[in-house]
Amino acid sequence: MGMGSGPVALCIDSRLDYTEQSAPAIRSRLAELLASVGIAGATPLAGLVRPGDTVLIKPNLVLERVSDPQGALTNARVVSAVADAALESLQGRGRIVIADVPLQSADFDAVQRLTGLHECMVDYRRRGAPVELLDLRKERLVIEQGMHRGLRPLAGDPLGYAIVNLGSASELAALGDARARFAVGDYDRETTAKYHMSSERNEYLIPRTVLASDVVINVPKMKTHMKSGVTCALKNLVGICGHKSYLPHFRTGLPRDGGDEFAVDHPIKELQRDVVDRLKSANVALYRAVRVLGRALLRVALAREDPGLRRVLAGSWYGNDTLWRTILDLNKVLVYADADGVVHDRPQRRYLCVVDGIHSGEGEGPFAVSPRHDGVLLVGANPVLVDLVVCLLMGFDPDAIPQVGRAFDIEQLPLVEGGVGHYRDRLRDHVRAERWPLPNLRYRMPSAWEGYVPRREQSRWEQRRTSQNGGSDR
Repeated sequence: MGMGSGPVALCIDSRLDYTEQSAPAIRSRLAELLASVGIAGATPLAGLVRPGDTVLIKPNLVLERVSDPQGALTNARVVSAVADAALESLQGRGRIVIADVPLQSADFDAVQRLTGLHECMVDYRRRGAPVELLDLRKERLVIEQGMHRGLRPLAGDPLGYAIVNLGSASELAALGDARARFAVGDYDRETTAKYHMSSERNEYLIPRTVLASDVVINVPKMKTHMKSGVTCALKNLVGICGHKSYLPHFRTGLPRDGGDEFAVDHPIKELQRDVVDRLKSANVALYRAVRVLGRALLRVALAREDPGLRRVLAGSWYGNDTLWRTILDLNKVLVYADADGVVHDRPQRRYLCVVDGIHSGEGEGPFAVSPRHDGVLLVGANPVLVDLVVCLLMGFDPDAIPQVGRAFDIEQLPLVEGGVGHYRDRLRDHVRAERWPLPNLRYRMPSAWEGYVPRREQSRWEQRRTSQNGGSDR
């Protein structure tokens, strides 16, 4: 049960694509990877999915307004390959739910069409397959011409929602009085702080469809992220919280005051935030005029600052010390909370991660990614180890990506067995790859991260020998 620490398997095949012609190759490669990590049997997912199970497939369907949908959103070719493998193991008994909690302003119908999920679901309905697609948000923020036009209630989860309280087991608990500064963009700050008001109260609103699942197959997109450096297996679980107001993304204020909202200590940044917040629902022309003027003032006032840092708002930089804690909390919730939201000390469901890196994104992710086509598929039973390997492939030091490096230090409700040193010293024992050493694909980080965190070639990960055959990682 739950998240094991078994091997991570990967392939890098630039011939893989999202065309109809590539679909058989994706399925074949996925079956090979599942067999490599010991999950395959009579069917590709025989070791994970059982007849009668409810299987939740969690893609990344964050937003339709992205620079490149193939590089920013989980593609239906990968989702359907996973779903079809699960259908084989269900043997006509059980159900599959494909579900996500996208960004509050996302147009879910548009996302479906961009990713190919609309056509995918039409095919499942035609076949009579027990596969559903759900938008698990409680409400949607309506945006017109960049302006906020209010909240619209949505149907949400048909099973409802449960409050999961991690209490002192939350990674946020260590922040003490700083919880009063918790915030997430486009939501009332006092509300967010209220859900995390003490070491005994750290709450998340979780759809019961997630909690009722027997198996969760996490299908993230491999890309960079302005607030967390990398978004993959761990970060994708931000999309299991039914309302974003429960998710601290940063702490308001300047660094010198204990905030991580901004990267520079200048009061003009707080003025910028306040003006932007007030104008989000104002006249479009006024908003655009003030924005142009504001950018000019910022360039003058912060002329000596790194351009990548002076533009930072809402915690979008390497010094964000809040979001990684929320990310790890949500992974704890998925592992340890039962169908009623009660937290136990043993895993409550089975788990697998299948990473869609066929097309991926670098640079200013998660929305304004620069697309890449590296043909990466990756499978693993533990999200920490999956993300560790993803960091190495991208060319980043895993220790420098907070949600990855800090995951090994968790004391309450752990997510991975053993310390980081074990995996650093014996990496080759835990990775099934066609090429060794692992390729360094040299991804470009977001501008407020680039140059501030070590690259893989600068880190200890490049200098450790492995136990297998006495080989070297170099």
